[in-house]
Amino acid sequence: MKSQTKQLDFTGQKIFVGIDVHKTTWKVATCTKNTKSTRWPVTIQKPFVINVKSYLDKHFAGAQFLCAYEAGFSGFWIKEELEKVGLSTLVAHAADIPTSDKERKQKEDKRDARKIATALRGGQIEGIYVPTQQAQLDRSIVRERYSIAKSLRRVKSQIKSHLAFFNMEISDKKLEKYWSSRYIAWLEEQRESHSDERLGLQIARLHSMRKTMLLSNRSIRKLSQAERHQKLFGILISVPGVGLLTSMLLIGEIIDMGRFANFDSLCSYVGFIPTTNSSAEKDRKGNLTKRCNGRLRSALVESSWSAIKNDQELLLKYEKFKERM
Repeated sequence: MKSQTKQLDFTGQKIFVGIDVHKTTWKVATCTKNTKSTRWPVTIQKPFVINVKSYLDKHFAGAQFLCAYEAGFSGFWIKEELEKVGLSTLVAHAADIPTSDKERKQKEDKRDARKIATALRGGQIEGIYVPTQQAQLDRSIVRERYSIAKSLRRVKSQIKSHLAFFNMEISDKKLEKYWSSRYIAWLEEQRESHSDERLGLQIARLHSMRKTMLLSNRSIRKLSQAERHQKLFGILISVPGVGLLTSMLLIGEIIDMGRFANFDSLCSYVGFIPTTNSSAEKDRKGNLTKRCNGRLRSALVESSWSAIKNDQELLLKYEKFKERM
């Protein structure tokens, strides 16, 4: 006689699902409103979303699900795909998930999945802002430009270190912020005169990076002319100290001002707030917080210095702020 398995009905129950996302496997932990998360989270293989949905429907038929995973390399496509199959999902900032000292010392995928599920049940996870796919693509162009600039600076530093190592003199005139064609021609002369193959390879890499930088600048300029950005870009570019790159960075990183409840929330996102350490009657304020949008904060600081040099009214306000602070 074949045994029959009774299908349990979880209609009206809420199941909290913590997902620890990796490239090849996902760990999935579950808990209810009144129980702890599963001790041994299940391992999900590809196709991830379909298998997660099948697992949850099989073991918690009829339940209402709330899932969460840490923001990271996987981006936001997981949230989009899970919600397509009816699984409400939050994307959590990794630093906002409560973590005990033991969990830090004994970090494991199964522990990570369990703590996400537990924090989700306790209402301790607040999902971060999820931009549209178009906004993500626009933002990635500007971020790539910053990455290219960083690589270009690294190549220049390596060339200067190489010249110093072999005592090849560099005059102050040649040490320009922006390397001219004349300076690069001088580097070529040094390579030929010293039969320096390594310098030749570095110069070839420099040429390649400069071409890539040119392409990225063209891409950003083209993006600024897109119909969806034209109006806002025109306003931002008119501000003293704000150029093409900073304007598109502001558009790409902030995306929607409506996501911030007030001006303080915006300052917190950018990183223009101090660290605090208060206890009893003592109230200490430290340096600017390290939790910030680094690109945005740096760009705004640089733009501010440029603005007070080009706008007398802003310079006057800066001087008054300095007196008060």
